Amino acid sequence: MSGGFNIGGLITGLNSNQIISQLIQLERAPIARLEDRIDELESAKSAVSAIRSTLQTLRNRAQDFRLTNLFSQFQATSSEESVLTATVSGESPVSGAYAISVIALASATSANSSAKLGAAINTGAALSSSGISAEITGGTFTINGVQMNVDPATDSLTSVINTINANGAGVTASYNATTDKLTIANTTAGNTSIINFGATGDTSNLLDVLNVSGATQSTNVNGSTEVSSTRNLGAISATEVLNTVSFGGGAITAGSFKINGVTITVDPTSDTLSDVLGRINDSDAGVTASYDSSTDTIRMVSDTLGSRTISFQAGTSNFLNVTNLTAATQTAGADSQFTINGGPVLTRNSNEIADAIGGVTLRLLSTGTSTATVSVDDDAIVEDVQEFITAYNDAISGLRDQITGSGALSGDASLRQIEDYLRGNIFNQIPGLSGTFESLVDIGIDTGDSFDSGVVSPLQMDEDAFREALRDDRANVRDLFSNSSETGIANLFFDFLDEATSTTGYLNQRVKSNGSIDTQIQDLNDRIDRMEDRIAAKERRLRAQFTRLETMASQFQQQGASLSGIQSSFLSI
Repeated sequence: MSGGFNIGGLITGLNSNQIISQLIQLERAPIARLEDRIDELESAKSAVSAIRSTLQTLRNRAQDFRLTNLFSQFQATSSEESVLTATVSGESPVSGAYAISVIALASATSANSSAKLGAAINTGAALSSSGISAEITGGTFTINGVQMNVDPATDSLTSVINTINANGAGVTASYNATTDKLTIANTTAGNTSIINFGATGDTSNLLDVLNVSGATQSTNVNGSTEVSSTRNLGAISATEVLNTVSFGGGAITAGSFKINGVTITVDPTSDTLSDVLGRINDSDAGVTASYDSSTDTIRMVSDTLGSRTISFQAGTSNFLNVTNLTAATQTAGADSQFTINGGPVLTRNSNEIADAIGGVTLRLLSTGTSTATVSVDDDAIVEDVQEFITAYNDAISGLRDQITGSGALSGDASLRQIEDYLRGNIFNQIPGLSGTFESLVDIGIDTGDSFDSGVVSPLQMDEDAFREALRDDRANVRDLFSNSSETGIANLFFDFLDEATSTTGYLNQRVKSNGSIDTQIQDLNDRIDRMEDRIAAKERRLRAQFTRLETMASQFQQQGASLSGIQSSFLSI
């Protein structure tokens, strides 16, 4: 509506606003019809998009039959899945039953540092400089309720042991230099009482650093309870920078070394042991490396099973020497051993065997015997065909809903053509087939026994008849759907639907951005804009005309008043 101040009918008595509004409303009637048409087109676009999606699903199911031999699907089962499992992993496995005897499982080679990494501690030196890997805080600690004091700046491990033994706690402490561990045992033979460590108010972490708090307690040869450190007292910290760690083999130098021929670099000024082990694990060395804090050693396990050992080769860094891996203690793995149908013993460097039975992968789990059976998977075939039938029924019902009655695409010629093609070809007799089955009806796929001329009966499968057809002539059933001559139902449907539903197909040309429907909508919007402009201009003209009418009426009224005044003057003479 145009702006501007006006007073409708002030002089003439006419309700000009109402008159103009009614006239404009009549002018807008064609716009309302165009807006209704736009709504129809938008509904049609949504409907075509939905149908295209449904038809694409049917196209994809048809393509499955063209690109994959769905009628040669196999399954593999194991009679003893605790011994082995069997899965189909290749094309065209040979059907049959295979008696498999698992004699031995494959294992991985492992290598351990030949000695602990940390340096031996000095039991006579002050705890703070004794070589014990963790920092000890001074203060009190308690054993069996007896509180004792420790000062790491002056007390040695020997003096701590003497303090424990002399303070009436009922225990005897000792240090084993070979194992680098502290042992605390009940002094009285046969005393199996639990040794209590710590008390509320203790201020020293000594018992934690000595690794006896929370350690497993057991009975020794004297029948008494004892507990030992859970790790070496001089064990290294894997998270400290290498050049700050006291290794038994000396300081680590910068450079590189090789594992299984793969070069690993080390920088002791910035790397921790965890950094170096992570670098090994991320490399192509084919091992998994870890630090065992309980034994203070490095352990490496080959990622590949079998009897091959791990190769350690020194380089410009002495890392392997310092960590005692140059002469690592290696426990060689073993190859798996098994027989098939009583044949010779076969060996592999894995428990995943993919080359013993063609197209089948065996996973060995334990020693024993099992029968692996390879057979055609008719259940999978039935499922795939049923998916095709479902896609077909969805496509037909979707088309019928839109093109009949009050559907958004009622009477749409191109969609009716698609429906006619699908319904007209689903039961085609396929020419040139070698078997006795000529159409889907012959293999148990039809619309059922009931008939209602008012509805389109959905496609359905008589599963028993279909399975019997598979047993009788699997190749013939396959060729009904897809064959080398490309005359099968799936061949025909794919070619037709691909042309209709592809990005360049005529359905997408209608619904894509700026496609034919969008173009129609834009044309209608342009027409509406032009009509709105004309109506706005007409409204302005009408208001101007009524304003002039009011002005003229006002002038006439003023002239009439003047004439009346003149007349009164003459009459009064």
